[in-house]
Amino acid sequence: MSSDARGHASTPPGSPEDQRREAARKYVQQLRAFYIHAAVAAVGLVVIFIVNLAVNVEAGLTGEWWAWWSLWALLGWGIGVAVHGLVVRLARPNRSASSWEERQIDKILSDDDTTPLS
Repeated sequence: MSSDARGHASTPPGSPEDQRREAARKYVQQLRAFYIHAAVAAVGLVVIFIVNLAVNVEAGLTGEWWAWWSLWALLGWGIGVAVHGLVVRLARPNRSASSWEERQIDKILSDDDTTPLS
């Protein structure tokens, strides 16, 4: 088995390991996009809140609940970021059933090895 330029062992194209690596790569790209979305939302909401605060202070409306329109932006953008996070989380590649089955078989066999024979 040879290594590629990054030091990863090369696998035949289409192999299960290659497919797992590709799925993981796509997931990391989605995760990065989510982090960017969350950061832009945080910065944007802070700017929106500061503008809303400045307008309310200037107009003398800081005590009026209806003057805090920035809460609508928080609600809308918050829902958008939450849905994006949920989509990314649900797209996370999971372990294949065969590896889970192999672990369970190994566990049962190791339990059998420790029980005394009668």
